[in-house]
Formats: sequence, structure tokens, C-alpha cells
Amino acid sequence: MAEQRMFIFAVTFIIIFSAIVVSIPTDLLGVGESPSELSAIDPSFVTDFSDSETFQKSDFVANLYWYPDILGGYYFVCSFITDSFYIGAKSFFFGIWLGAMSACDWTNKDGIKNDGALSFTDIDSNTEDGVSKYTLNFEEGAHAGVFIFYWNTTAYSDSENAWDNDGLYLLHGVGIESNPDVIALLISLLFLQLPNCPTLINALLATPIWACVIYLIWFIIKESLPFV
Repeated sequence: MAEQRMFIFAVTFIIIFSAIVVSIPTDLLGVGESPSELSAIDPSFVTDFSDSETFQKSDFVANLYWYPDILGGYYFVCSFITDSFYIGAKSFFFGIWLGAMSACDWTNKDGIKNDGALSFTDIDSNTEDGVSKYTLNFEEGAHAGVFIFYWNTTAYSDSENAWDNDGLYLLHGVGIESNPDVIALLISLLFLQLPNCPTLINALLATPIWACVIYLIWFIIKESLPFV
């Protein structure tokens, strides 16, 4: 009976501990300061893109930014001409570019499509908290992934202001990994290698889990031995 009570206690402890950790008020972190800079993000970690490219104004050469194949057989270019953005793709025939480009259209969250050109006004009208997201399609209708503009709304009043100060980030993502690797994440937690998590916090999260796992293993072994 005592062993059963300890087993129930171990399971209950895991559940209650998880609930408490999740519900920790953010106010405990302090008031903090207003952010003055937005750092580039790892889009695969945030959005589960299977492949992506992130860049900004300083990466452009002569108002052009070329980036390698992220779709399969295509080589993309983002151009900035007369205060508007354009996305084009050139396809290779047996490794040779024959000069043809396929322009991409922008479709926002409301289904409104911009043919080829996307201005700062278009970006601002589609933004939510400094994020403006679009679906890209070739002229012939082929899907070309997702394109995101994002900036620090505290530091910059709009997308044009962010662009002028090299604070507008551009992200082209392709494909979605629909099945996140939960097992890898759990292993990272248990071995104190959780991404972007301080070791002390990781240990705080992992210690009670290890304690309960060890107890459950001991309980199973103990109940399996007839002479104990």
C-alpha cells in the first residue's frame, strides 16, 4: 500500500510541477527595458520551415540579393526598385541558366494579391505587431513558399523607416515540418541541452523528472522481484 501511495505521489508531483512552471508570471522577470534592436531569428526553430533564407538591406548588392536553391531547381533574387520589393526565380536546365525569370506574386492573409511589386504601403497595411506575411506564387500559379517582413515596432514607426535604418528583416521560407521531433526535445531536456535555455533552468526542469523516473524504475524492479 505504501508503495502505491508513493507511485501516485510521483505521478501527481510531475503533473503539479509542470503546471506550476507553465503558470509562472512573466512579471517575475522584472519590468525590463524597451527593446532597441531586433535580432535575426532562426526561422526553422520558430516556424518549422524545412528550408529558409533570412536577409536585410545590408545584404543587398546594387539593390539585388541572390540566394541559393531553397525550392528545388530554382535560384531566387529579391530586388528593391522604386520603393517596392520584387521576388523572381530563375530555373536551371541541366545546371545552365538560359536567362528566363519567373516573377512571384504576393498574397497576404486576407487573400489580396499584389502582382509582382510590393510597396512599403502594402507591407504596412498587412502588418500585425511588426510582422507582414505573404504567400508567394509564380506567374503560372506554382507555390513558391512564404515570405515574411518583420521589424522592431518600438524602434521604427513603419517598414520604410526600418528599411532605411537596416532594421527590416526579410525571410523566405519553404516547406513546413509537420511533425516536430518531440523525442529529441525531451532528450535535450533530460541531458541539460535544451535549446536557448540556461543550464540552471534546464536543471530545475529536469531534476524532478529524473527523480520520478528513478523512483518508478525502482518501484517496478521491486515489485517484479518475488523475494523483496
